[in-house]
Amino acid sequence: MDPGTDVDHVLQALGNVGRYQKFQLSMLFVFMLENAFHLIAANYISYRPDYNCKSVNATELIYNQYKSASNISDIHVKYGKCEIDINANVTGTEYQFSQSCPNGYEYDMPRDRSTVTEWDLVCEGSARSELAQTLIMLGQAVGAAIFSPLSDRYGRRPINILSRSLYLIAGVTAMFSPSIAVFSVFRLLIGTFQGGSVMTGTTMCVELLPTEFRHQGEGLAFLAWTLGIVFTSVVGYICQNLPWRYFQMILGLLSWHVVFDWLFLDESLRWLLANGKTKQAIKIIKKAASWNNQSFESVMESVKKKQPLTSMELVIQPPEKPESNGNHQPLEVNGTTEVKQKVHKYSAFTILKHKKILLVSVFLWVIWITNTLTYYGLMLMTSKFAGDRYLNNILGALAEVPAIIFQQLIINRIGRRYVLVMYHGLAGVTLIASSLCFTYSKQYDWLTPLSTFFSILGRFAAVGSFSSVFLYTPELYPTNLRNVGLGMASTISRIGSMISPFAATLAEHVFWGPAVIFAVLNIICTVMLLTLPETMGRPLPTTVQEMKTWFKDKKLFDVRWPKHYRNRKEMSNNS
Repeated sequence: MDPGTDVDHVLQALGNVGRYQKFQLSMLFVFMLENAFHLIAANYISYRPDYNCKSVNATELIYNQYKSASNISDIHVKYGKCEIDINANVTGTEYQFSQSCPNGYEYDMPRDRSTVTEWDLVCEGSARSELAQTLIMLGQAVGAAIFSPLSDRYGRRPINILSRSLYLIAGVTAMFSPSIAVFSVFRLLIGTFQGGSVMTGTTMCVELLPTEFRHQGEGLAFLAWTLGIVFTSVVGYICQNLPWRYFQMILGLLSWHVVFDWLFLDESLRWLLANGKTKQAIKIIKKAASWNNQSFESVMESVKKKQPLTSMELVIQPPEKPESNGNHQPLEVNGTTEVKQKVHKYSAFTILKHKKILLVSVFLWVIWITNTLTYYGLMLMTSKFAGDRYLNNILGALAEVPAIIFQQLIINRIGRRYVLVMYHGLAGVTLIASSLCFTYSKQYDWLTPLSTFFSILGRFAAVGSFSSVFLYTPELYPTNLRNVGLGMASTISRIGSMISPFAATLAEHVFWGPAVIFAVLNIICTVMLLTLPETMGRPLPTTVQEMKTWFKDKKLFDVRWPKHYRNRKEMSNNS
């Protein structure tokens, strides 16, 4: 076995989705589920309830304001959210002045229920609360940038364990924050470690399955995210009468199962073979064959019969003598001699050096930014609806499930690119329709619920495209560049997620504004996608050279089935 081994054939010989793969996916499902905990928890931990200035001694304030005041009468105090207005008759003269809540604020909930109420993060201090939420988004970008290349270099499993362990520590210790400044630092750290966990977890899901089942691994990861939002909202509802620090502690401790990651989660077979770690790969194949009730010998025999993938970048030169001490040393495995091959290491600079790869990456980055901006923007606007905030978030998350199910049903039938075109096009059309309905809703009342319906349909499309691009992106890059490519896309996409909180602010002034911006960006993405290659039905590339050959078959704005898929269909029909 060598870096050119057809890993898809190995996985198929092991039984595609057998007991071993299901066990590994079940662990990854639980790990991916918890990634949503601390992000959506901000809706509860940093909840801003109704508030007003605390009552004051108006006479004392007047004396402090006017040292020579006497004969004060007819005092009227108006309490606002951020200031109080005082009107009084002082020695026959009318006086009026305002002050910003001298005694602080009073809330319609106990002060220990939220970081906002505990540290008075309202009025002038409200920006510090929003900053804490922005920092977790920034942390996701930092985590993707740091942990993605590390996982390509040192393996998916060790980096996954590292990021999850740090995620557990940061999540629990955040409950001891003495101030909003310290809490914000912890939010940044939580986002950083969560970003690393998402990147490695998603990649492991995709790499665990053969070509025809890859979409199921990605769909499972995204479904775990959605159910994580539901789970967090349920836990938040149960803990709503407890201090926010207890809720934070519970969410942190729920990550304790990282110990199972260390004990039972295996390294990606694709990564091991791509990096020439044959001994570890053989060990995992033996384990998987045992779990799936397959004969290890028959699996290896099937792999040997299959012609290995060839690549211009693989240097395969067996030594003349077995005892050679050159770069290509023989390896004894099960009584047969194999040859170590040169393993190519890639980095982010590889993307920048190749024009075609860079152009594809730029298009992907624009698509990712659009997805994060649309998804998080619509999600935050949904939370502003009237009603119980816990129920709103649960219903909003459950609305994502049909989008994921529908995506899973069609993505292996019409292709990744066409699914993304369909979802982005649908998002653009429905959000424009929502804006038009709202604009004329004052004249026609029946347009108001129709506007809401189109907004929900827009979120449906945003979820479907977000889920699809998570699958499509890593499939475009070779093995030792896969997590770097996915990580760079995720890092740059955080521009959209960090801007998304302003969508709700813009909607307060121009309600149709966010929908129009989302719609235009989605239509631009629809055009860009027509220039990218299709990955459905293709083995994942292992080298940059293989990735480049994909672009040779792709013509600009070619809407036909990809050449490799047309050839496969013709062979199937002829047989």
